[in-house]
Amino acid sequence: MSTPGGATFQAARKDSPDACDFPLFHEQDRPGWRTVKDERLFDNPHVGVDRVEVLTPHRREQPVPWLVVKRKAAVAIAPVTESGDLVLILQERIPVAEDCLEFPAGQIDCAVTDITCETIRKTALRELAEETGYALAPGGRLEPLGWFLPSQGFTDEHVYLFKAEPVRVAGQPSPDGSEHISPARLVSPGELRRMIAASEITTALTLALYARMAAKGSI
Repeated sequence: MSTPGGATFQAARKDSPDACDFPLFHEQDRPGWRTVKDERLFDNPHVGVDRVEVLTPHRREQPVPWLVVKRKAAVAIAPVTESGDLVLILQERIPVAEDCLEFPAGQIDCAVTDITCETIRKTALRELAEETGYALAPGGRLEPLGWFLPSQGFTDEHVYLFKAEPVRVAGQPSPDGSEHISPARLVSPGELRRMIAASEITTALTLALYARMAAKGSI
């Protein structure tokens, strides 16, 4: 199976304990790319900074030096209620000193090479519950929408996108201690479109989810 950019994906067997109906970023074939040097400059539980030298399909003789920020993979979810509204949160974002209206999201707490489809789905449902208090309603579906690269010029971070529909309130939000999240806000697809056009919503993961759903004709 081919994916955008020419990478290929081998689907898991249907009888596999982790049969996948979507590709995993770290399992893509990337012919012609080879890291010949990788030096860790900084490391903490959230990010790592590596100085690398890489041979590429277009530069096969002389390695290209680059500074790469390593981050865990993440998930982002567009929750849709039974009435068709979308669930967003207002989250305090320290680096940009703003409260950002966005879809729920969070990091996957394992090494990238250990990620499975089951891990991704469980993380998506957990983040949905923790940040919004919502969960899939009976008969609801967590629809995979691929992944996107939020800042491919300096980080290897990739975010798996999902649409969760329908969802309903299942409890109280329980964000972790480092987060400040205001109560969930319901917006119609038309209101979401207006806020994006007016630059009232500016976060990459929310714009990516909207673009992916719009491209698929599901919003």
